[in-house]
Amino acid sequence: MPADNTLLMPFRRNLTVAPVIIPVGMNPVATPVPPMTSKGVTTFLMKNPNPFYVWYAGWTGPDSAMPADLRSNGHYIAPGETYIGRTQMPTFIAAQADSEPGFPITDGSGAWLFGGQRTRLVMIYGSGA
Repeated sequence: MPADNTLLMPFRRNLTVAPVIIPVGMNPVATPVPPMTSKGVTTFLMKNPNPFYVWYAGWTGPDSAMPADLRSNGHYIAPGETYIGRTQMPTFIAAQADSEPGFPITDGSGAWLFGGQRTRLVMIYGSGA
């Protein structure tokens, strides 16, 4: 049976907007988001490939408007989780690691456990219902 092109999709990748790689560590880093006006973007997919929990938040305005501590101020995503949401078209986004039982981010002396590793969130823009 042929596919029905009128079906609503919760997420469809927009190939005109490059994925955004958001660095994750103990301290957030303001990461620019590409402009998306007139590109049909309505949703985003966020993937956490890290072995720890992450807070992330986007905002409109200068990079200096970033909250000092994203924990409890943004979205919370578990290790290995993928989240699909509606976008508010931020200018910047940042992420910050958070320790949970069984998912530590520091050693016994408070040092970051993931030094030298590629810790990041991957955000992909698209459209959907």
